[in-house]
Amino acid sequence: MTSATSHDGELVSAYAREGSETAFHALVARHVDLVFATAMRQTGDRGLAEEITQNVFVALARKAPHLAGFETLAGWLHHAAVRESKTRIRSELRRRRREDTAASVSALHREGTAPLEALVPLLDEGLLGLREADRLALILRFIEDRSLREVGDLLGVEQDAARKRVARALAKLTGFFQQRGFLLPAGSGATALLAQASQAAPITLAGTAAQAGLAAGGAVSGLNLLLLHAMALTKTQTVVLCALVVCAPLAWQWNRQHALDEARKAALADVDTTGRELARLTEEADRAKAEALRTEAAALDAGARVAQLRARRDGKAPRAVYRWDDTSPRVRVPKELLKQMPLDSVGDKRGALTEQIKEALQLTDDESGSVQAAIDRFLKAFQEAQSMVAKRVDPTDSDLNGHSREDTRVFEVGATAGALQPLQKELFGSLALLLGEQRLELFKRGLDDWMPVDAEAHSLISSSAVIPCAHRLRFYRPGPTDPVLGWGITADFGGMMQSTISPDEVPRFARAELQEWMDHARQQTPPAP
Repeated sequence: MTSATSHDGELVSAYAREGSETAFHALVARHVDLVFATAMRQTGDRGLAEEITQNVFVALARKAPHLAGFETLAGWLHHAAVRESKTRIRSELRRRRREDTAASVSALHREGTAPLEALVPLLDEGLLGLREADRLALILRFIEDRSLREVGDLLGVEQDAARKRVARALAKLTGFFQQRGFLLPAGSGATALLAQASQAAPITLAGTAAQAGLAAGGAVSGLNLLLLHAMALTKTQTVVLCALVVCAPLAWQWNRQHALDEARKAALADVDTTGRELARLTEEADRAKAEALRTEAAALDAGARVAQLRARRDGKAPRAVYRWDDTSPRVRVPKELLKQMPLDSVGDKRGALTEQIKEALQLTDDESGSVQAAIDRFLKAFQEAQSMVAKRVDPTDSDLNGHSREDTRVFEVGATAGALQPLQKELFGSLALLLGEQRLELFKRGLDDWMPVDAEAHSLISSSAVIPCAHRLRFYRPGPTDPVLGWGITADFGGMMQSTISPDEVPRFARAELQEWMDHARQQTPPAP
């Protein structure tokens, strides 16, 4: 039987068993138009469609031993072409095509008519919604231009039954479009659409795809030959062969498995013991750390009280009033006026001190370092408290904001007001010892946009980093050249905000889930001059 008259299963078997390049070339020549036309409908890009066609036949070469039982590969190749096309289309191209298609579909809905060219991008969705037998019947009859007799032979039915199956499939495909509001004529409309969707591949593509598949498939391995010969055995021969293969090493295998089970049990026991010991040590370390912080704070408080008592004993003020430096190049203003001036104490969500606050409070380098360290300890402790009440959840429709579900990640964060108050008390106590009451008051005023200093305050702005109320946090995948992630928040008290966030400002509890997006955004950040 020649390649032209052989069915697909025989050609695949010849390639898988003997490495027959002639058989593989025949398969490619028979189905290359189907694969190319499907890729063109999906991507609308001729060059990309040719690459996808080659990739599909590379996959065919690699999976040939598993496809020898198919009478025809048309259905498998159509599904593979659709899947490969969806994999290859980049996110930006998908977004533009969705917007263009949505606009044209909306226009078609309003007009109540549908030129066939506008429906071609939706054809593969309609085909994939059919039963496998119906989808294969339409692909063979119209896209591969087979006769009803050939369709019946490949589907294992009579010619008349093939005609009825094609008619039934056309009716279902027509219904797919009619359910979406397109006035596609019954029978003839779907037939014309399928005929119009067919597209011949470039003349050279069949040879190129065949060579790519043969290069990827390589020489037929001994394992493939063994699998093919095993498939040809009778049931009795198969039973005998399986018995021989299993029984010969059975005793050795039992002993080996028993030893592996014992080793696995011992390893699990060691892991369990180590895990418990690690948990105990971690708990002790946390207790020790907390105790050290409490001791340090108590020592600072005690030192301040001793200094106050000594000052009173000596008849002096409890603490020297802070005096502005008369040699400063800055213009001096009344302190009451300074309290009314807008000063930002920190410049980003990481809590970095601004140069503005350093100069306004005339902080020395040592004071700046100590204040920054206190802010860093506070923010780390707060984010650890957040991580205990934060969890990732599936995005709802209201979370998407024009993005796909794959490009959206959402976290629910519980209220942390109970943890925030003692942390703020510890922070401001440390800053009072470092700055004094006058400078501390100005510093706290500059924190209002960064965190709520007043326990009753409820607001959301783009610079908010400490949010104690329960809220829903959304992140969006950065674009191909974006150095930031999209970011949005909705608070329980009704506030909401949409902005962007740099990779370094992402909260600790979300970083593991967003690492890939953060790395991409960092790569887009231009180097500092």
